[in-house]
Amino acid sequence: MAEEKKKVSKASKFRRIGKYFLILLVLVAQGFLAYEIMAKNYKTVYTYVHSFIPKKPGKFDLKQIIVNPANTNGQRYLLVQISLELVNKDDKALLSENRSKIRNDLIKYLSTRTVSQLQGIEGKEEMRLKLVKIINRDIGKRSVRNLYYSKYVMQ
Repeated sequence: MAEEKKKVSKASKFRRIGKYFLILLVLVAQGFLAYEIMAKNYKTVYTYVHSFIPKKPGKFDLKQIIVNPANTNGQRYLLVQISLELVNKDDKALLSENRSKIRNDLIKYLSTRTVSQLQGIEGKEEMRLKLVKIINRDIGKRSVRNLYYSKYVMQ
């Protein structure tokens, strides 16, 4: 009976070590295979990845926007000036054509936000992403890469 337990324990130790060895072998093989694929196709992969980076980025500034936040009864105001980073500088004309629609939609959105939503860092970041979506929706094209607050005054 003692010999059977020794055989079982030796077999289970061997299996456990064997599993770890196989896992290690598979990981090493995957790493080697990935390295070989990248070494042979580096130029193609590099060209593909860098095709997403625009050659001619642009910048567009919106005039300052002043709104009364929600639930303030005109006692508080928010002054925001926005600078846009564009994917392509040729999209400046598209933004200029739709400037009034963009300003109107931004004013609508900002005036629905409460003071607490406008003051926190997380609220500003969430609002920044929403403003980018609004602008891209208004021009009908995904042109805005990033949005920066040139001025952000809460009174």
